[in-house]
Parts: sequence; C-alpha cells; structure tokens
Amino acid sequence: MPEPPRSPAESAEADAVLTAAGPPAGRWVLVVGGGAGFPARLFRSAGAARVVGVDADRALIASAQRQEERDPLGISYEVHEPARLPVIGDFDVVVAFGVAAEALPHLAANVRPGGLLVLSRTSGSWESALADAGFASVEHVGEPPSVVPTARRP
Repeated sequence: MPEPPRSPAESAEADAVLTAAGPPAGRWVLVVGGGAGFPARLFRSAGAARVVGVDADRALIASAQRQEERDPLGISYEVHEPARLPVIGDFDVVVAFGVAAEALPHLAANVRPGGLLVLSRTSGSWESALADAGFASVEHVGEPPSVVPTARRP
C-alpha cells in the first residue's frame, strides 16, 4: 500500500490525478516527476498492470527503490530528466508532475495511440503545445487548486 500523502494539498492532488487518469486497472502507467514514488505506488495499488516511476533526482529514486524493496508492488524506477526522457514504452497513461513544456515531445513519445497524458503542477496554458504535439480533447479535471489538464492522443 502506498504511504499516505503528507498534506491535504498532496491528498487533493493525488485524488485529482487519479480521477483525471481514469480507472488504472489493467493499464500501463508512466509517472514522470513522481519523486520518492508515492504516485507510482498509488497507481499500482489501484490496479495498474505496469508502472514505471521516473524522476531526475537520484536520491528520490533511491528512496522509491528502497520502499519497493521493503514493500514490493512490481514497480520499476528510473532516473531521467523529463526534457531528455527516452522512449520507455507505449503507456496507456503518462502522468507528469511539474514538468516544463520542453519535455512535452518526450512525454508524448511514451503515450500510445488512444492514450492519455495527465499534467499536474504545471503553469500556463498548454493547449496549443498539446495540439502541436498531436494531442486532442484537452480537458481540465478537478477543482482549484488541484485542476489537472489532460489530453488524449488520437
């Protein structure tokens, strides 16, 4: 079971992201910028078939890996800068926390056709950048301050 969020704001964000992503059961989920692994563990505990957690901070990934060793859920973790994210796979859902717009092509490369990109802790408007990257159906899910933009890949 994932550790609980550390604050009401984190709990609201986790609820908004999970709602925006839709039911994870049986889906492949890539979590980018998920820190020490709480969001990845949340998706896996909710039934995602495969979960990969990515963060640029080696110490946070090491912490996530230690948690996985103590309480294995079958999550793999990798260290990558979002703006240099390689293609890790074709994921049904890619969730990104606090990434810059320059990471969008790298995120998009990991979203399978028909898949969903979920953005959290972003600033500004991403609609035109998402459209330029080939995404459609941009929606905003949740209530302030935890509004989460999502975009579906055709």
